[in-house]
Amino acid sequence: MSSVAPPDPYGEFAEFYDVYVGERLDDLPFYLEAAKSARTPVLEIGAGSGRLTVPLARGGVSLVAVDISPAMLAILKGRLEQEPDAVQRRVEVVEADARRFDLGRQFDLLVVPFYTFNYFLTREDQTSALRRFAAHLTERGRALIDVFIPLGLLERCPSDPVPKVDRMDPATGCRVRGWNIYTFDKEQQMEHRRHIFEVARPDGTVRRREFITRRRYWFREQLNALFERHGFVVEGVCRGYAGAPADERSEQLLFELRRSAAAEDLRI
Repeated sequence: MSSVAPPDPYGEFAEFYDVYVGERLDDLPFYLEAAKSARTPVLEIGAGSGRLTVPLARGGVSLVAVDISPAMLAILKGRLEQEPDAVQRRVEVVEADARRFDLGRQFDLLVVPFYTFNYFLTREDQTSALRRFAAHLTERGRALIDVFIPLGLLERCPSDPVPKVDRMDPATGCRVRGWNIYTFDKEQQMEHRRHIFEVARPDGTVRRREFITRRRYWFREQLNALFERHGFVVEGVCRGYAGAPADERSEQLLFELRRSAAAEDLRI
């Protein structure tokens, strides 16, 4: 009997992700500093195409880079192939579902950067992922989880497409333009984004792609309760990457978590 591989949840986005995100690396110094105190490699959840992974490895950090998307990881592996051997050796790439993975070892530092946690959509997803995170932390280990609350869009959601990108893709020489159309299910606390991309080739032809991604959002008190209920102690909540304390208008919340003594009682 032949098995059929599950569909890649980010296969459609992978082609556009690096152009969409651009050269965003404002979080790199923060994670480089955080990695200094780790006695183990850093466990990165949601490594994707290597936006953060490769620069961290260049900076001397050893990582285990986990992602569920074969398409995203193919881009990461291609990037690593262009790096010196010393950088390549610092990165172990693992294709795995963060809700179910078991690496058989523990880490001093686990990072879930750039709103990856918002893609755990259901209560079951969140519970499974957090149990896996706690199980992979050493007793002194900590987790850094970067989440997003779309406060501005919730207050005033535009009805027209919002421009998100208009730039040349250096990998293809094509001009890529992109827009998002936002809708919200406030009862389920779900953001729906319809992505529209137009790719103008050098020969003048234009290709158009549309697809939808969804993100779950929470408010700060909900996240505090969620993390504490699943084996963590919240040690701090910042906005941005310079240590500024979060407030009621913060759209980004960067949580620093420690594994709690109760984690063992959860049978993780």
